[in-house]
Amino acid sequence: MAVAGRRVKLIEWGRGPAVVLLHGLTGSTAYLRPYAERLARTHHVIAVDLPGHGGSDMLEPFSFSEAARVMADAVGAAGVERPVVLGHSFGAPLAVAWAAERPVAGVVACSPVGMVPLQLSRARLVLPFHRLLALTEPAWGGAAMALGPFRQVVFGWFVGMAGLDGFDPAMGRQMLRDAGRAAPVVPKVLDPLMTLDLAGLAKGVTAPALVLWGDLDTSGWESGPRLAAALRGTEVVLPGVGHMPMLEAPYAFTTAVRRFLSATVPA
Repeated sequence: MAVAGRRVKLIEWGRGPAVVLLHGLTGSTAYLRPYAERLARTHHVIAVDLPGHGGSDMLEPFSFSEAARVMADAVGAAGVERPVVLGHSFGAPLAVAWAAERPVAGVVACSPVGMVPLQLSRARLVLPFHRLLALTEPAWGGAAMALGPFRQVVFGWFVGMAGLDGFDPAMGRQMLRDAGRAAPVVPKVLDPLMTLDLAGLAKGVTAPALVLWGDLDTSGWESGPRLAAALRGTEVVLPGVGHMPMLEAPYAFTTAVRRFLSATVPA
């Protein structure tokens, strides 16, 4: 899909009320695919590659409001009106920015960031490690994904996952490859994230809202309660879950979101 000369990649599944999925920073639609396929049994699901990720062009200079407009225009050009917009992690403030400016049926902020200042010093410290790890993955990824300590360091410490026992190694390798390709985007979005007034954006949202995070997710606790209050929305905390609830606790995650969708856009 082309919007104002920029490529925006969309992937669609199913029929029914529309739900847009926005992944996190250096992520991709790949880790949302299992959830999208389940949801597509009853809904029309549209997963969007964020600017600078996958098949979507980077937006420079980056801003949350402009990125939301570009993605909303692409989804609108595909014939979708008033979707529920679900954003995960970095995708959560993008979902809020979308809902603040365009008509939506609802907004879901999963494992949100953006309500407290980002620790840029830590982000810039781990960025080179992140890029090196991701770009060298083809050489060692298969063997390393079988090692519990490696999974714990990369997906526990860096990604923030708590439940790794059933984590699919193929999914882990795909996430590393996607992170490597999207790594150049990170320095371009850190300052906008640092200065983001997410509470101000949330005040402009009138649609029903759900804020969802795991009780073992530090960033979820930092931003979740404040964002739920700013959106005047419902909050759900999933026990024993970290930053990736759709992978760590797919049944609990699906149930919580489906309950919200049933009250907002019944299938």
